[in-house]
Amino acid sequence: MFTDNNYNLTNGNIITLNDIVPIANTITVSNNRIESINSPNSRYKSIDLNGLTVLPGLVDSHFHLSNFGKRLEMINLKGLQSIQEVFDVVNEKINEVGPKTFIHGFGWDQTRWNTQEFPTNDILDYFTDNPIILTRIDGHSLWTNKAAINLSTYTDDLISPEGGDIINQCIFIDNAMDAIRAIIPKNSIEETTRWIKTAANKAMTWGITNVHDAWQDPLIFESINNLSESNELPIRCYGMVGASYLELISDMLNNGHYINKNYTVRAVKAFIDGALGSRGAALLEPYSDAPNSCGLTLISHDEFLDIASKCSEANFQLCTHAIGDKGNRMVIDVYSKYFKEDYRWRIEHAQMITYEDMLRCQQFQIVPSMQPSHCTSDMRWMKDRIGEHRTHRISRWKTFADLGLPIPGGSDCPIEDGNPLFEYYAAITRKDHDGFPEGGWHPDEILDRMSALKMFTTWAAYGEFSEKKRGKIEIGFDADFTVLNNDITSCEPEEILHTDVIMTIVGGKIVYSKL
Repeated sequence: MFTDNNYNLTNGNIITLNDIVPIANTITVSNNRIESINSPNSRYKSIDLNGLTVLPGLVDSHFHLSNFGKRLEMINLKGLQSIQEVFDVVNEKINEVGPKTFIHGFGWDQTRWNTQEFPTNDILDYFTDNPIILTRIDGHSLWTNKAAINLSTYTDDLISPEGGDIINQCIFIDNAMDAIRAIIPKNSIEETTRWIKTAANKAMTWGITNVHDAWQDPLIFESINNLSESNELPIRCYGMVGASYLELISDMLNNGHYINKNYTVRAVKAFIDGALGSRGAALLEPYSDAPNSCGLTLISHDEFLDIASKCSEANFQLCTHAIGDKGNRMVIDVYSKYFKEDYRWRIEHAQMITYEDMLRCQQFQIVPSMQPSHCTSDMRWMKDRIGEHRTHRISRWKTFADLGLPIPGGSDCPIEDGNPLFEYYAAITRKDHDGFPEGGWHPDEILDRMSALKMFTTWAAYGEFSEKKRGKIEIGFDADFTVLNNDITSCEPEEILHTDVIMTIVGGKIVYSKL
């Protein structure tokens, strides 16, 4: 692979997102940065791109490195169409590993099944010798068996904790998951490091140059920090420390923003509610298919105020998961109390929100960090879940953009696939990969192609305070590029799904190449 630090990329279709030179044919790289545009340096070697398209390095603004790597080693339940299929996959795994072994799976989704109902406890209780923990596709509920429950602190009456729910004696939602997760053997530093390396290496093949890692515990922090220090982290990472890790947060807030080569930590991640798929998202009005429930609130008002106060004092960014319209309103209520210029506090997902609260986001300069594929994954059952009269509140990208709010784009991988081209496609079509529905779901919220591209470049850079050095192809900026075999700003939408990444370049280093 080409390893020179000084070189020209020539004969390219270079989309800069730079108003002065919006389209270029040559970039010159020197010492990890962009030296010139359209003025090749004759002293440097050149790479002829033969018309390939070059974009500013693509960023996933909501990713889970460790979980992605870990779940590649679990039973894959994504896409399974019935309870029977899940049962068969679990049975096959147990026959492979034998009794007493923990069985972990990820990705089941009851909305894909004919019944669309949560499973009952008799299914997994068939397996008496193996504790089984299967995580739903949204990460907000677990399906488990009696063998696992018996290892936990739960008693036979299975009382739901505050901010959680237990259904059918086997489905544990949001805060109810904590006691089940506590029985899982602790991860080691070696395992965590392996998962992160696996995830980062996969991400760079998707053209990703940077991820915003949206929940870091002390082990993840140590692993990523060690990888960055030893130059084994091939992409950049912007870390959000999990709000429940008080000791790590205290150290961070006391010592200030942390930067170690490709790794930066200056944000805290909190949760206000759950997800729509498991009916844990906090709604202003009851669920249409569960009229006695408005969802769950996962943190008390006082606890959230305390986190916000500490972040404000230390000048740390606060990034809060909020999906339901009530959840988003609760976050905005607290953020408004600590508003100051350029604080850039983020709402992660902002999936369901009223227009009145969007105006408050504009007023308080709140940054909506959104994942386009959440819309296209959830749209088929959304009418049943919240009613036709509320579906217009879902994934309001165009309205946010029209209000002048930058929208960092991401995938929430491994919840979604993680390929940023799939996210871009969803943003400009509001269709699934089969082209459904014709015209797009709530097409008034479709983004134009350049705005969608900004979600994963300039707006993503803004979401991590790096817009003065990344997110565009501009002289003096970091040399982060994604090279494609297709111009996704002008090709047929369906072609985007089949576009190949040819090179990924991070700080001038070619970390992935098919050339």
